[in-house]
Amino acid sequence: MRELALSGLIALGFAWIPWWTTGEVGWFSLVNFALAGLALAVAAVTALSRVRDAQASAARRPLLRGLAWIALALAGGVALERAAAASGLSFDWSFERKYQLSEATRDVLAELGEVRATLYQDPFDPRTRSTRLLLRALAETGHLSFDERRLEEHPEEEDCFAIGSSNSVVLRVGDGAAPCASRFQTVERPTEGTLYEGLYRLRSRDDRIAYVSRGAGEGDLSSSGESGYSGLAAALITEGYTVRSFVLGAVEEIPADADVVLALAPRRLLRAESVAALERYLQRGGRLVAFLEPGVETGLEAPLEAFGITPLPGAVVDPASGPVEGDAPGVNPLAHIYDGNHPVTSRFGRDRMSFFRGARAFELRKPEAEDRVDALVLSSPRAWLHPDLGVLGRAEPLAPPPDARFGYWPLVVAGRYARGGEEARVVAFGDSELASNRYLRALYNLDLVLNAVHWAADREPAITLRPKAVVAGRLQFPIPLQDTLTMFQGLGLLLPELCLMAAAVLWSRRRTA
Repeated sequence: MRELALSGLIALGFAWIPWWTTGEVGWFSLVNFALAGLALAVAAVTALSRVRDAQASAARRPLLRGLAWIALALAGGVALERAAAASGLSFDWSFERKYQLSEATRDVLAELGEVRATLYQDPFDPRTRSTRLLLRALAETGHLSFDERRLEEHPEEEDCFAIGSSNSVVLRVGDGAAPCASRFQTVERPTEGTLYEGLYRLRSRDDRIAYVSRGAGEGDLSSSGESGYSGLAAALITEGYTVRSFVLGAVEEIPADADVVLALAPRRLLRAESVAALERYLQRGGRLVAFLEPGVETGLEAPLEAFGITPLPGAVVDPASGPVEGDAPGVNPLAHIYDGNHPVTSRFGRDRMSFFRGARAFELRKPEAEDRVDALVLSSPRAWLHPDLGVLGRAEPLAPPPDARFGYWPLVVAGRYARGGEEARVVAFGDSELASNRYLRALYNLDLVLNAVHWAADREPAITLRPKAVVAGRLQFPIPLQDTLTMFQGLGLLLPELCLMAAAVLWSRRRTA
């Protein structure tokens, strides 16, 4: 009985681990839940049968002693929980520390100074408990106070703040006497990420204009599909940019009010006149963020090379990354090596990876002595360049060619240049899909992309690490983590589970020997 109960508890724990991490019940969790339920049920039936047999007075004393110990353990557990709650101490050992406020949230609260938050709720809405805990954590910063109101008791405020449902939070700043006289933002699905976006919109605006090129097969900012870039457009607007599009092939000059220009992987070769207009823009101190794809000639290569950034042919293969989504190991690099001295990546580290869905590399040089060109994100030293772009669609492992050059290949680069009495800034990404709707919130892609745009637009104070997002139930890991766990469960979790079960059986038998 004891062996079955211990094995069932171990199986239950190993069923919970991948479920808690990914938010999905996969085959590994289902098998373990079934085994745990069967083992615990058999152990319970066996225990009950023994209790029925223990009716003699000689058997009652040890049974009562055991029940007393159980009651004492339960009482001790409750007492410890109450003491921990009263102490106010908390420890966050979760993956990515998802229960800690992000640096960005703390910064925007400090900038606003004093924020009033009101949670509008129905009495029996279970979602309000987690929202209340989140608001309490925000209040501990000293820059936010909050109260709660029943939705049905304040219909005038429901209309004023356009509240659609229970568990909505209204954020207010300002000294307006009436609630609606203050500047406010209504957040209907409160998470740290959505509250951060609401708080950011309440800041004193420092709007910049971001022009996004189109007309040559670039990424579509209006598309909400997985391959679209509407998420990037929304993130730029939230961070204080006015986003405008323009047809690069139809203009003689880049608009004079452009604070930064984004080129989202043109698929067709730009006209020579368009490339010349972009070069003139950079020569007079313009700002460019370019996203390129492996093997695609865009016309952007010439102006980038003129500023010391040469896109290399072929695709980066980094075997340290492993397979993702059935592709060959290494063709979708998981980068964790960053330039810790550059503003864009100074907050990144080995525990903050970025994901590239196929990537090309760059070669760097300084066009002039005073120029500064840096590699911001690098592959592992085991990476090489594969000349055949067909590897991006294959599943079988790849072998490096005999003449392969191994090393730290730059995947994202940045340069600053004194030109015409101004400073030009250029950032180039060796992949564009990392900014698509499907991958923008994978790992730390969102922070990498937005920080690069902020740096290019000379908004370095806006560079930060944002709240972690929950996408499809998984914390900021819509692709890489799930694939990693799927491979890991077969051996990485099964083997320790079997070892623990064997140890539990051996320990139990020695106890009863």
